[in-house]
Amino acid sequence: MTSPYKPNKRVWVHAGTGNEAGDSNMPYLTRSGNLAFADSKLSSNGEMNGVSTKDLIGVIAALQKAVAGGHYVEAKTDTKEVLARKNELVTAAIQDRDGSAWKALGEVIGDEVHETMGRQAFASKTLLHKPLGKGEIGRIRIRKKDVIAYFATRDPEVVASQVRQFYVYPPEYYLLGRILIEDAEIEQASGDLLDDKYIDGLEQIMRQQDLVWKRLVDAAQTVYNDSFLFNTFTPTVFANMQNQVMRWGIPVHMAIIAFDLWPDIIADTEFSTWFDPVSKHEIVMNGYLGTIMGTQIHTDGFRYETLQVLEPGEVYFTGAPASLGAITRRKDLSSAPINLHLLGQPKRGWFMEQIEGMTITNPRAIVKGRKI
Repeated sequence: MTSPYKPNKRVWVHAGTGNEAGDSNMPYLTRSGNLAFADSKLSSNGEMNGVSTKDLIGVIAALQKAVAGGHYVEAKTDTKEVLARKNELVTAAIQDRDGSAWKALGEVIGDEVHETMGRQAFASKTLLHKPLGKGEIGRIRIRKKDVIAYFATRDPEVVASQVRQFYVYPPEYYLLGRILIEDAEIEQASGDLLDDKYIDGLEQIMRQQDLVWKRLVDAAQTVYNDSFLFNTFTPTVFANMQNQVMRWGIPVHMAIIAFDLWPDIIADTEFSTWFDPVSKHEIVMNGYLGTIMGTQIHTDGFRYETLQVLEPGEVYFTGAPASLGAITRRKDLSSAPINLHLLGQPKRGWFMEQIEGMTITNPRAIVKGRKI
């Protein structure tokens, strides 16, 4: 699938009405057009400013509040050439009768959905990826230490270690999306159609992949490790959950938290001692908040509400992808045009499809906690 143009990176811009400078927790537009907090905690070059680590943790909380309130939205920094090409694609799709231009527009959407899935999806961040060739069996090899050595002083007779390969065969499933637009909407469409349908594609594809991931880790997390319930998310809870994975000799790669746990992190001064926050707000918007005790902290709190998968108070600790599990990719995300005119319906759109399998091969590398 080849994109007809190369889109520029996405940025986050102010979308509120008026000037919210009276509220230090909300970003606003300066007279020069730069995005800033009332107390200048977000600079125009994309750096978040704070006088201390605790202060920077508060800036992250304020930024999430702004996103949730619709004051701060994702947009594109397209060049004039890219915008012109995009408008050509939309115009061609509106006038299209044989489906080729509609297909090209759908491929662009598919490319962007696939890119964003890699940046934001928990499944993509926590699991290994194994692309499959045509006709290749989807299987994941399990690494086992099954060779034994012996110590002997005289007349040694050593029992042979019988070595076998261990595999798991994850069942494959479809990730599907079906987007339909009425002709009246198509005729009224501007260049924003691409971004609108991009968001629709994310709702139908990326969230479903993460829901599959969540069902698997929820089933695996109590096989070897304890499940944690807590009233407050404290450094002690954090360290104890870490230890559940580390006691098996597995490095703790990532902690995935619901954003309603962030106030607990702000309130506990001990967290600021261990916390190394991210200062680039573009990285924060992809869900990466920084590291605590050497563990990366990720959240879905900056996603659109319809794309979030974590329940309030949930937190997961995972080992490195090589120790947790894998995704087998049978077919990359693709799109095909839909035309319902022959069925008497004034609608066109795309059918989006991806085929993959997913498995958690080592339940020792996952532990879950929840605030009660």
